[in-house]
Order: sequence, then structure tokens, then C-alpha cells
Amino acid sequence: MEYEEVCDTLAFWRKMGGSKLTILGGEPTIHPQYCEIIRFANEIGYEHVITTTNGLKPAARKFRALEPDDFAYVQISLDGGSADSHDQIRGRGTFDIALETATYAAARGFDTRFICTVNALNMGDCLALLDIADELGVSLVKYHVFSTIGQGNENTGWAIDPHTWIEFYEQLDAAAEGHKTRVWYQPTYARRSEVGKYADEGYRGCIGRTLDRISVFPDGRCYVCSYLFDTDFNFANMRDGVLEVNRGRNELELFAGVLGSSSCGSCKVPGVCMGGCPAEELVMGDSSCGSHADIVPVCRLWKSTVGASS
Repeated sequence: MEYEEVCDTLAFWRKMGGSKLTILGGEPTIHPQYCEIIRFANEIGYEHVITTTNGLKPAARKFRALEPDDFAYVQISLDGGSADSHDQIRGRGTFDIALETATYAAARGFDTRFICTVNALNMGDCLALLDIADELGVSLVKYHVFSTIGQGNENTGWAIDPHTWIEFYEQLDAAAEGHKTRVWYQPTYARRSEVGKYADEGYRGCIGRTLDRISVFPDGRCYVCSYLFDTDFNFANMRDGVLEVNRGRNELELFAGVLGSSSCGSCKVPGVCMGGCPAEELVMGDSSCGSHADIVPVCRLWKSTVGASS
């Protein structure tokens, strides 16, 4: 995206009331005006400017040119707790370089965090990131489940089923105990007997219906739900700094539809689930709650906390 278009887009959403901005990619730090974009976002009043990066050498160079106060926090992707797992996914030598960048950022005073996408290759050692985070002074580790969208379509063998993911995140309470770093995770699925936990935290089904967050692609597509990025269900397009609503198939209509007719056909916990996840059904061809009697989907935009963050 051209720099001027980036500025127009950021200014538009700031006027619409946006206060929290995450710059990601692809790899955002390879944008030639990355530093100028971060400074511009702060200048026009975004209260929380965040970036997600692979932590490789372009990121390290850009962080040296910026200040810790330019960000609410920086998030470095580490897909495994060792080079053995991470490098299979990200490329040879990338784990050590990303750790160098994280070490520099944390030592310089950036609020530095790790994000790990858990899959079949790294599930065995990704909890080791908690020890690494404590050692470096990283403030938080966030665990996401691998999705077979985007590049995930080319690596479907890395996918893990709902029950395996639940078993993983149920270990996090014990794993986080004794660590200084906080832990967040993306539930995605919950046991029916446990879904009340998320209701107590404030969860009320699909967050997409709230327009709580918008993802804008370089070609102008605007989405609410990240699970739909491979589809043409984007709710709008940005054109020359103006928002044009998509008059064709639209994700907001998809989200609203399940309020009248639940995604799986017979909602198990209607007070919390609020109709299920129609995006999951669209992308995967079936709903997790329809396929698994004891499973309830949890919106992928929802994050929960464990350990020191509880």
C-alpha cells in the first residue's frame, strides 16, 4: 500500500473512532515508510499502536530507528519454543534472529510480547516460550490455534482438531504457574461444560457483530472476521480514503443470520453461543458444534487469560 493511501486509511478510521491500531502483514517492517507510518499513527491520536513482526533483521533495523513510546507493545512471532520447531515453519536460522530482536527490544524498554501459532509441528515444545519470555523480560505470550486459511491451505497436515486444541490450552494454567510473564490464548472451541467460564469473562458470541475491529488489506478489502480473509465476504472496501459497503455477499449479513437460525441447527448454549460461528461453517463446510456433540465454538477474535493474567 502506498504511503499516502496508508495515511488516508488511518485518518479515516481515526475519525470513525478507532483508538487501537495494529500494523501487521505479511511482514510490516519491510514497508519502506514503516517508521513514518508508526509516527503518523501516533500523531493523529491512536492511543495504542501495536505491531506484529517476524523479528528478523528488517524489524531490528526499524526498532533501532523508533522509540519504545512509539508503541503500546511489539509482538514477535515465534512458532515454537526452539529452533527445531520454529525453523521448520519459518525457515532455517530465523529462531535465533527473532530471539536477538526480542532481546534487544525488551532490553531497550519496548513492551515486548511473543505470539505463537500452535500446530502439529510445534505443539510439543511451544510451552518452552514461557521460560524464554521470563529470561528476556518479555511481558506476555499469546497462543493461537493454527487455521487452514491463507498459507495454512498449503499445510493442512499441520492442523490440530478441536479436542486436541482444548487439551493444549487446558494445560496452560499449570504451565504458567510460577512464571512472571502473562499468558493469553485463543479458545476457538470450548467444552460445553466449560463455556460458562467465557460467559463470566464477558463473552457473548460472535464479536464480529460489534464492528469492534476492522482489518484493512492493501487492496482495500475490509473485514471484521479474520476467518473470512480467503473469501469475498468482506463487508466493505476502502477507495481513496472512502469506505464503500460491499453490496454483494457480506460478512455482517452472515453474522446476523445466526441470530435467527443457529449455525449448527440446534444451539446448545444460546445465551452464550448466540448462534455459533457461521464463518467456520462457511470456510470448513461444517460447524464444530455440529460435528462434535460436546464442543461449542468460541469466536476467534476472543482472547482469554491464564496464570498471572487472571
